[in-house]
Amino acid sequence: MNPNLSSFLNMSRWLAAFLVVIAHIRHLIWVDYAEVVQKTVLVKGIYFVTGLGHEAVVIFFVISGFLVGGLTLSKWLESEPDLGAYASARVSRIYIVFIPALFIGLGLDWFGLHWFNTSELYTDAAKYSMSVHPDIAADMTFTTLVGNLFMMQNILVGTFGSNAPLWSLAYEWWYYCLFGLFAFTFTAKSNSRIVFGLLGITLTFLLPSKILLWGCIWALGLVAHIWLKSKAWRPSAWLGIGTFCITMIASRLSHSSENTTDTNSYLIEFSRDFFLATGFVVALVSTSRLDMKMPLSKLSAWLAEFSYSTYLIHFPVLLLIVAFCFQVFDLKFQVQPSSLGFIYMTALTFLVYVVCYFFAWLTERHTHIIRKKLDRLLVQSSHA
Repeated sequence: MNPNLSSFLNMSRWLAAFLVVIAHIRHLIWVDYAEVVQKTVLVKGIYFVTGLGHEAVVIFFVISGFLVGGLTLSKWLESEPDLGAYASARVSRIYIVFIPALFIGLGLDWFGLHWFNTSELYTDAAKYSMSVHPDIAADMTFTTLVGNLFMMQNILVGTFGSNAPLWSLAYEWWYYCLFGLFAFTFTAKSNSRIVFGLLGITLTFLLPSKILLWGCIWALGLVAHIWLKSKAWRPSAWLGIGTFCITMIASRLSHSSENTTDTNSYLIEFSRDFFLATGFVVALVSTSRLDMKMPLSKLSAWLAEFSYSTYLIHFPVLLLIVAFCFQVFDLKFQVQPSSLGFIYMTALTFLVYVVCYFFAWLTERHTHIIRKKLDRLLVQSSHA
């Protein structure tokens, strides 16, 4: 892969995770923008940047489509498709972090619920007008846990405990499944491809329409990979990155007049996300033409290594820390922005990232080991 393209992907991955984290932190400790009394230029800038959490998730979808869909399809077109190896790679990548995240999240939520719930954040978050589960305790059931383990969050069950960001992981998982089934159908030469094609069609009818619609955004990552492999014209890096910046700004400003919540229809919401994703695809493809070396490439590679872990575990960690600070240090939720509030926000970000790094050190960094074990099991079962 082109070094600048790889660096851009790494930078995009960790920045997207960072934007999600700071969006949640700001939402917890500062009032919504509409309620801000003194809307200085600095405050507007902070609210703008910390309001890009949704845009970050859209970028994640495109990156996933590029790295999973694009690279897999390219390999399968050059050689015989291997659905077993594909499944092994996806299961090891997702579940080595996901399963510990569920159970550690359960532990953190239980601890917060029983020891640091003076604020009632775990039982009545609705009174703070937060986009947190109104009753986290009610979402810590065995049924919800099992449903999440099978990627049924926001399909048959809610997200487990406080970990609301898990909704997007279910989307990712079913995109992996649909892509694997249909890509195998169109690239394999064996008669079994008919069976897998029928499974793909069946799954399409069973999944919610919103997941399928946003799958078009995931597929744009696949389009980006095909574009790069072709000899088609590519925009200059500055034009591509500039286009993406414009789409990012347009997406954020179009959410509402107060730059807060989004109550638009699915069609408007999807159109905005698709427009943003297209801008990111243009930027991604354009970086292959960049003459100069991407800055901070080593730092970006390191931060990208635990971006997945950061996304999966940060919210239960964050919630426990703010509940603790509320009860012990009387640091209130959703207050007016201030210099002290900004220091608090920075400290929270640092603490959350420290925890996420060590979580990734225990889980995500061992992905290759789990994958090798799964591959061996598949080989043994095929010879049994």
